[in-house]
Amino acid sequence: MNAVRYPQIDTWLLGATLFVALVIGGGTKAGLATDTIIQLLTVASATVVCLRTMQRPIDRAVFWFMTAAILCVIFQLLPISSDAMRSTQGILPKSYPLPGLEPQTVSLGLVRTIEVAVYLSTLCLFLAAILKLRFEQARGLIPFFLTGLVCNMVAALVQYSFARTVALEDILPYVMRAGFFANENHFSALVFVSIPLAFAWFAVQRRPGVLLVYLAFSLLTLFAVGSRAGVSIGLAVTALSAIAMWQRGSAGMASVLSGASLLGVFGMVVWDRFRFEKLVSLDTGRTDIFRATLEGISDNLPLGVGYGTFLNAYPAYEHGETVVDKYVNHAHNDYLELVFEGGLPALVLIGAFLVLLLLCVARTIRLPLHRAASLAIGVLLVHSLVDYPLRTMALSVTFCLLLGLLFNVGPNAMLRTRPQPTAPVTGA
Repeated sequence: MNAVRYPQIDTWLLGATLFVALVIGGGTKAGLATDTIIQLLTVASATVVCLRTMQRPIDRAVFWFMTAAILCVIFQLLPISSDAMRSTQGILPKSYPLPGLEPQTVSLGLVRTIEVAVYLSTLCLFLAAILKLRFEQARGLIPFFLTGLVCNMVAALVQYSFARTVALEDILPYVMRAGFFANENHFSALVFVSIPLAFAWFAVQRRPGVLLVYLAFSLLTLFAVGSRAGVSIGLAVTALSAIAMWQRGSAGMASVLSGASLLGVFGMVVWDRFRFEKLVSLDTGRTDIFRATLEGISDNLPLGVGYGTFLNAYPAYEHGETVVDKYVNHAHNDYLELVFEGGLPALVLIGAFLVLLLLCVARTIRLPLHRAASLAIGVLLVHSLVDYPLRTMALSVTFCLLLGLLFNVGPNAMLRTRPQPTAPVTGA
């Protein structure tokens, strides 16, 4: 009864959470007060939505994947004998003697792994809430997303109108370097990830003029950030989004998504190359970080060193000739970092996620909004090869929105069950 009487309350609850995350969730450090606020708001709004929609199912594969991911993190908090841990974690005898410590956990940093468990559980709850919405309600979250992003772009243009590089402090608990974001790359990624959704949304609304204004505003913002690669990728994503909206065949869409992946890999590597060479000498780069991370992975199989502990464990594998005055806070490749921290279970989860994603894309590729969500997800996944965008709360919540649109059971059910024609009713 309430769901019929107040059909928009669930959308507004989750939409408000999404908007707040985009405005104050641009920090990359752990333990930020703004991230805590977003997590509390997310838990509250998503719990209310899940309780109101308990009778609606969600995709079982997604549910069991989220459950497995949370259990993998919790497993690292369980007590295991220190002798057993020393046989699997090569880092322990050299850097962590810990004589007589019993019991020992898989994670080398309990507090950080607990923070990761809370972070992941919050995102899974938010995704579950989106999946429980009717598809029309889930689609209604897009205006909240675009509004929050426009606020970011306006703030960025105001910043860059004063000087070439402007860093604002004492407003949020982190330095804002682009819009409300601390990292220019993450901000740029959010901008061009929004382009496919903007195409799909304004096409449904039949507002081509508004779409053109939004695209011009987005590309101008990317240009203001000062990244030629960002502008190039934005233009490419715009072209691919336009093609994706016109394509109707599955083969054509598959070629578009494949082209997007190749373009994304090339563009992000070039972008990262230019940015990183400004920070350190040419003798040090992402290749050295990747090599050291791979050494850490092989030395700590099969269980890893603990989610969230990369910053503590990585120095044990850093080569002396590559050490510079700037410490390495992430592997700048989320896949390598996850396997370094989570071991083989993390590698299995990554593979399972990619399989689930590809199956869902193949099943829903004929739907325009799902094509847009697929393209946006692909851009984020490619970006994660050379950066860590999903460590930012705003982008993590956006990723949940995209997955929620893609895996929502509403359109899938419509694809499986076509309405049967009925005979005309005659008489009174």
